[in-house]
Amino acid sequence: MINARQLEVLTTVIKTGSTSGAAKVLHVSQPAVSNMIRHMESISGLVLFNRAHGRLVPTKEAQYIAKEARELFMQQKRIQTVVSELRDGTTGTLSIIATPSLGLGTLPKALSKFTRDRPKLRISLELGSIDEIIDMLTSGQADLGFSITLPRHSALSVSPIAYGRMVCVCPPDHAFVKVEKVRVVDLNSTTHISYGALTPLGQLVDQVFSDHGLKREYSCEVRHTATALELAARGFGAALVDSFAIFDRDDLSVAVRETEPTLPIQLYSILPKSFPTSNVAAEFLTLFTEYYGQDSGVPASP
Repeated sequence: MINARQLEVLTTVIKTGSTSGAAKVLHVSQPAVSNMIRHMESISGLVLFNRAHGRLVPTKEAQYIAKEARELFMQQKRIQTVVSELRDGTTGTLSIIATPSLGLGTLPKALSKFTRDRPKLRISLELGSIDEIIDMLTSGQADLGFSITLPRHSALSVSPIAYGRMVCVCPPDHAFVKVEKVRVVDLNSTTHISYGALTPLGQLVDQVFSDHGLKREYSCEVRHTATALELAARGFGAALVDSFAIFDRDDLSVAVRETEPTLPIQLYSILPKSFPTSNVAAEFLTLFTEYYGQDSGVPASP
């Protein structure tokens, strides 16, 4: 069987027109090139060169083989390029699933920055609940997940990457705009958008009311903080949202106020243990972690 090195010798002899010329290009001895050609003719049963006026003239068979070899070399080069791009995280695919407050907030900006120098990278971004995040990661449908709810699953590797808090958002003409901090229990006295009692955020807020001997009352129940933020922006009422939902947003049409007491939350990165982490996923995780730093911050409010 003719191997890649023999094909390289064949194409070089055709290009230079002599075994001595090929030997110089390939940095080997002239006898080594001659022996390689004779060996190729022996194993193939073909005459590959004829001598004419001191030069080696390739036969039609040799020219056909060389043409196929050049295409093979080009394919090998393309494969090497793809391997290099995969190693450097500049090509391939990256599938992410995250809670809506992240997927509608900072993730698009971070992905835009990440893909600026990676035009061949194909991105998939899904938004979902913590149960949906767990399902997609454990089944291999997603490479990387982000959540403000701590997932509890033995097949997942979870790490906190940023610290935040719940903040109160409300229409710019709301009464809460006049105070520096909004008492959580005062939400009962106004039109209030909130979360179900069985949700992690609902339980976090309920604990404050319970500590004051009160029951939380609200006008509208939503599943995600991104929905609560949108309702508040449309003038529906006040809401508690995670500070990650408003981080680095320049399109806010709500007033933002800190709360009393402070309700701390964390942002988690989530990776499946059963599947290897790709270079591109690892690189994006590094960028996204650096993007947040150690504190989500709260933007200036109107």
